[in-house]
Amino acid sequence: MTIATLTFQKLIQEAQDVSSTEPKQNHLISRAFFRLDLNDKHYAGMSVILRQPFGTDYTKEPIEVEKPFGSYAGNWNHNAFRKIAEDYYRSAIGSQSRAMRIGPGSENVRMRGNTIGFSKSYQLEIPQ
Repeated sequence: MTIATLTFQKLIQEAQDVSSTEPKQNHLISRAFFRLDLNDKHYAGMSVILRQPFGTDYTKEPIEVEKPFGSYAGNWNHNAFRKIAEDYYRSAIGSQSRAMRIGPGSENVRMRGNTIGFSKSYQLEIPQ
């Protein structure tokens, strides 16, 4: 295993709808941007799409994390990366977040086009 450093820089919230009156409409789509540092190489401009399927509760259920895209095309540890990307999202938006706090019982919240910029670094084991 090789240890990589991921440094997330910003999150663009394409859409997030939260409604306790219409829970089947709850969903989110966002894109997180990060840099990957691996073996003395730097891969800037990496990003990943995050999704909450319609009708699920993003505070309790996993967020879908797509395969990241950008200049790095080597081996990947997607399960560990999914947990990291989900943590970054929840650090930005949620009941304990830095930027937008959405707590239990929130109703009819619609957010579009928000850019939330803050850095947070993680270590990721990547198989050789």
